[in-house]
Amino acid sequence: MQENIARNLKLLCSYAPSIADVCRNLGINRQQFTKYLSGTSRPSARNIRRICDYFGVEEEELLLPPGRFAELVSLRPRARHLLRALGPAATHIDRMIAGSADSLKPYCGYYFYYYYTPSRPGMIRRSILRISEYKGVYYTRLSERIQPEESPLGRSHFIRYIGVAFMLGGRIFITDHNSNALRSLSQTILFPAAAEVPEYLTGMTLGVQGRSARSPFAAQVFLEYLGKTTNLRRDMKQTGIFPAQSPDLPRNVARMLAVGGEGQHMLKALELPA
Repeated sequence: MQENIARNLKLLCSYAPSIADVCRNLGINRQQFTKYLSGTSRPSARNIRRICDYFGVEEEELLLPPGRFAELVSLRPRARHLLRALGPAATHIDRMIAGSADSLKPYCGYYFYYYYTPSRPGMIRRSILRISEYKGVYYTRLSERIQPEESPLGRSHFIRYIGVAFMLGGRIFITDHNSNALRSLSQTILFPAAAEVPEYLTGMTLGVQGRSARSPFAAQVFLEYLGKTTNLRRDMKQTGIFPAQSPDLPRNVARMLAVGGEGQHMLKALELPA
């Protein structure tokens, strides 16, 4: 069993830049770690957990025969590289996920998502956001309908952003990206609802324009809760961009977004000399 751990640990370390780098990230003495690799010493239960968290494997997997372990590890290279890149941060992210497990549950469901769009000054975009849970992790999906007048091809289509949500320090944090074009990340911070049922949520989003200008922008957001389930086909037909005073929008939306000057601010990049 101890020999299996040593050989499997050697395989895991072969994917790392160096043994010293592994020891530094794990916080384990190099001399002691060398004993683990040689099989002359078995890691304590605490160090086994640290090693497994770092490399993204389970404790029982580390005990497998080396041949079987090598097959298992080779099947998930992307996860392995990601966890190695995160290093000690992987444990902190796991804590954030665990800490959000109960507090985010009431917020699962569908929302109309409103903000002043930077691509059409003075216009409000209405999209649909869904927050859902799968195996203890909360995921988001934001669907935006691009109307014919916005599209270079002159036809309507949808853009979808997928992400993850956390509840940290009494705020809801959402990090997402365009599922079709991996060119940027967006960050939304929401104030939780005072009531048990989140009828409305407010907050701020920071992102990048989708057009060729790629200008960063910040905008206030207003979310209207639709329910745990909804008629998605019907609601998607109500998405798009609208004048601020459009009768198709709830009266309070424009008022809630108007704080700070139409609730949207372009962030101008510094022009550095060549």
